[in-house]
Amino acid sequence: MAQSTPEQQARIDLAAALRTASRMGLGEGICNHFSVEVPGRPGFFLINPQGLHWSEVTPADLVLVDAQGRKVARKHEVEPTAFFIHGAAHRSKPDAKCVLHTHMPYATSLTVVHGGRVEPASQVALKFYGRTAYDEAYNGLALDVAEGERIV
Repeated sequence: MAQSTPEQQARIDLAAALRTASRMGLGEGICNHFSVEVPGRPGFFLINPQGLHWSEVTPADLVLVDAQGRKVARKHEVEPTAFFIHGAAHRSKPDAKCVLHTHMPYATSLTVVHGGRVEPASQVALKFYGRTAYDEAYNGLALDVAEGERIV
């Protein structure tokens, strides 16, 4: 059996992460994004394509983009907010090799409750104490470089 290249292995791992997250109910629709830097190629990352549900993404479907958000290769397109958010994350946080952006149903439900917050109401919830951030200045979809950088 032939050895996979680091990019091929990253494709396999990212597709598996997306499918696993889908099975665990961590996604909402098709506008959530996972990205991973291509090993040995700083400034280039793989991201899930626009229009495919996480449960159907294969390694071949993942799109190669550069840190400026330009598509380098593959047949699919990438949802515009994914470029701005993930490009900003990969540019400004080079040690963050993987960026997972989800709209988990329970977290999403908190966003529609006035003043919604994760409260340390039990010992189990204490694992989030001091580790939860809130975006108090949400400006809508991240459709430009400045908003992507602000989010990061």
